[in-house]
Formats: sequence, structure tokens, C-alpha cells
Amino acid sequence: MKLSTKGEYGLLAVIDLALHSGRGPVQSFQIAERQNIPKQYLDQLLLMLKKAGLIESSRGRQGGYQLARAAQEITLFDIVTALEGPIENVNFVGKSKPDQNPTQEILKDIWIDLVSHTVGILKQKTLEEFCDRQRRIQEQFMYYI
Repeated sequence: MKLSTKGEYGLLAVIDLALHSGRGPVQSFQIAERQNIPKQYLDQLLLMLKKAGLIESSRGRQGGYQLARAAQEITLFDIVTALEGPIENVNFVGKSKPDQNPTQEILKDIWIDLVSHTVGILKQKTLEEFCDRQRRIQEQFMYYI
């Protein structure tokens, strides 16, 4: 599995929305500035995420984007597949040959396990977990005078 810029920027955008949830809609230029994402590209990604039902938008001066569901209900798998499409084992699936030797079969099996574990981890990790971790890291760097 390879995560493209589209997947990386989309994850950053949704995580940003999760970190700022409960404060009303967030405008795309704010996300773009905080996450250092080109705004026009971000707008395209936000549209994809909206079509996938992960975020929603509101129009107007106070409009913007927000999560469509609670952060604990959205997994990293949901976000990645909305942006990148289905996660597939592109290295070995469909490449079986009748004359494949045992070493190739073992390697194929290991690769299938690897992809399966990757999908499992992405399905386990929610936005809420990520936000909690982010907040803990930020608290460590807080200095009080």
C-alpha cells in the first residue's frame, strides 16, 4: 500500500477538522494554512470527503466544513479508502503462475498477511484516538511561566 499526496493531505485535513470540532464550521483556507496544503488542491479533496459522507459543508459567511459523524465513528480506513480507493495487494495478487515455486508462494502469503494487517490497523484507529494522541503531545510542549 502506498499513500499518495492525496491520501496524506486528506488525512491531515480530516484530522484538522476533528481537532477543531465543536467550534463550528472550519473554512478551507484555515485548514490549508495550518496544514500547509495548497488551497485549490484541498478544496478538491474536501469535495471527495464530502461525497464519501465523512464531512459536511455549510455555505455563507460563517460556513465551512465539519465532520459528518463523531470522531470516534470515523476510522483512518474510511478516510484512506475515500481518497485512494480500495486497498489492494498490488504486488502478488493475480500474479500466480502454474509454475510458481514454493518460495514465491510463501512470499505471496506473507504479503497477503501484511496487507491484511495494514487494513486491520487502519480500521481500528479512529480520528478520536489520533486527536487524543495529538493533544497529549501538544501538552508535553506547553510551557507555563
